[in-house]
Amino acid sequence: MSIAESAPTPSTVSTDTDTDTGIDLADATAAELLELFAAGTATPTQATQACLDRIEATEPSVNAVITLLAERALTQAAESDERWAAGTARPLEGVPYGLKDIVATQGIPTTGGSALYRDYLPSTDAVLATRLAEAGGVLLAKLATFEFACGGAVNKTFGPTRNPWDPRRTTGGSSSGSGAAVALGQVPLAIGTDTGGSIRIPSAFCGLTGIKPTYGRVPRHGVMGLSWTMDHAGPMARSVADCALMLDVIAGPDPLDPTALPAEPTPFAAALDRDVSGMRVARARGYVESNMHPEIAAAYQTALTELAGLGVEIVDVELPSFELATLAGWTIIYAEMLSLHEGHFDGIEDRDEMGASLLGAGPFVSASDYLRALRLRPLFQRELAAAMDGFDALVTPGMTALPPMIAPSMISDVGGRHLPWLTATCQTNAPFNVTGSPALVLPSGQFDGMPLSMQLVGRPRDESTLFALGAAYQRATDHHLRRPPVLAAA
Repeated sequence: MSIAESAPTPSTVSTDTDTDTGIDLADATAAELLELFAAGTATPTQATQACLDRIEATEPSVNAVITLLAERALTQAAESDERWAAGTARPLEGVPYGLKDIVATQGIPTTGGSALYRDYLPSTDAVLATRLAEAGGVLLAKLATFEFACGGAVNKTFGPTRNPWDPRRTTGGSSSGSGAAVALGQVPLAIGTDTGGSIRIPSAFCGLTGIKPTYGRVPRHGVMGLSWTMDHAGPMARSVADCALMLDVIAGPDPLDPTALPAEPTPFAAALDRDVSGMRVARARGYVESNMHPEIAAAYQTALTELAGLGVEIVDVELPSFELATLAGWTIIYAEMLSLHEGHFDGIEDRDEMGASLLGAGPFVSASDYLRALRLRPLFQRELAAAMDGFDALVTPGMTALPPMIAPSMISDVGGRHLPWLTATCQTNAPFNVTGSPALVLPSGQFDGMPLSMQLVGRPRDESTLFALGAAYQRATDHHLRRPPVLAAA
């Protein structure tokens, strides 16, 4: 962890985080913090200090933070204290958050997880960073990422980020720091990005709720690109409610991003209390549920029973082109990554081993390969739409294997067989980057002490139905309330 600003001493800033609540504010969700601030039983300064204390207690063993902004955050929190007192609080007033370190922040290092950008200071903020600041959020840290959002767990420059549930295992990526930081209570909210699963993989591996919104829902101007037709940005949090709150702030049109969607007329948070009884959910079978560890498959079936217990009808469907869509997604990523990062070939020796190998695959994708993959996109979009006709959402496993042990070349155990970790982790994810569909991952059980998850996929621009289903599921279960054992050790 690098420290952009030294932590304040007790003589300059109060570290008193005692409140009338009897809880550690670092364990509160964003929604809970806003309620406490409104009631006057806690302040943004207390919440920010609690998160800083949690970082101090946990960070040496996890390595989620690249740049800590302690003094800046406490200054912002004090301003939020005044706004709450004056009755001028904004939507996320005083709530600490972290940004994946590919999101530009003016005058604050934005490394991309790479030695090539270690000293890069952007001249402007990314649009989503501006929106979070203008909503009253308190930026606490820039968080670890696989290099340029496409490397491996063993970051050559900053080291690996370790999974809070088992430090021997990866958090997944590429939003590795966001996953670990939110799971630990270092921050209640974080931004991740997702090109083939990079919000959903660490959310699943770290026991979080994360949403890849519809393509274009969140403007990407100022976010380091990997694949411009596959990249998404979105929230990672400990509850569906927090994801909805954060998405309401960062979504909306942006003249600097031609792919950005118009704003929805109704806030996403309005869907949280919607009655889901009578909804119909399609269950994707076939390749989607193949290469799955038997114990995880059994736990997934239990989670589906819990979902059905909400009055939801679950019906099997097939997506024959799902595996082909996965291959097409990787073809698109390789080609577009080469276009965006071709200038980094001269520094390839400074790149992570996995990141270098992914970039090195780009020149072997021909123009015809790329165009064939692009032509498949509308075909698979229509196949998915047909499979979901008459249904409110589609459900898949969040992950088919546990997080692999940290290594330069990680391997996933799918029950007596072993696969390259990207093959296993992207199996249920990458096709929905191809279609641009919104996809919500939420905790749904445990196996061998590690969190498990399921994924709800919606029609384009229909995040609200996913939030309704996810919130109802979290009201009925406690999977999302479980916390990693590294907290007890800390």
